[in-house]
Amino acid sequence: MGVRHNIRLSIDQLSLSRGDRPLIQGLTLNVEPGQALWLTGPNGIGKTTLLLACAGLLRPDDGSFLWTENGAGVSTSHALAYAAHQGPERYGLTLGEDLSFWQNLLKDETPLNDRLASVGLQGRNGTPVAGLSAGQKRRLSLARLMASGRAAWLMDEPLSGLDVDGQALVTKTLSQHLANGGLAIIASHQPVPIKGITAKKLVLEPSLVSTDASA
Repeated sequence: MGVRHNIRLSIDQLSLSRGDRPLIQGLTLNVEPGQALWLTGPNGIGKTTLLLACAGLLRPDDGSFLWTENGAGVSTSHALAYAAHQGPERYGLTLGEDLSFWQNLLKDETPLNDRLASVGLQGRNGTPVAGLSAGQKRRLSLARLMASGRAAWLMDEPLSGLDVDGQALVTKTLSQHLANGGLAIIASHQPVPIKGITAKKLVLEPSLVSTDASA
């Protein structure tokens, strides 16, 4: 078992737009410790925009976000880690050099080889990042999330490019994170299986936001 978390996100009357086009209007919801929020809907509807806003990288038109941990307000920089659809890989480095950079930055004390093994990339320290497949890049992104130690994970299409084994790895890792009181917000065209819980579902549609709060 990893570090025990107690993270919560409250969204109140949120409105977001892209240019002059409204995407989300008056959204209010809570995401509790141990819970996942699944964002779905057609391309261009605002899933990534909502992730960016949750990460504090995009200012909403109206409304607010509040991240709390153990009942106290916490900044996004301490609350969460964001795994974008296109990762921040450094193509002039090897896989080991890239992950080692992030481990040093994030103060992750797990040995590099152990961290690589945890995502099925053992023995690939010297592989050039530029030569990684889409699935291997996705595994590297998952390793960065694990190295962050953050309680909240924001994930954009985490299953993209992964084979069956890679998808099972995401399910296992995410399930463990949530079981430890973590929180996840996942933008994905397909449901991400999570052991033991059903993700809360948020469907983004043109001029409409539909929530299934019963899940």
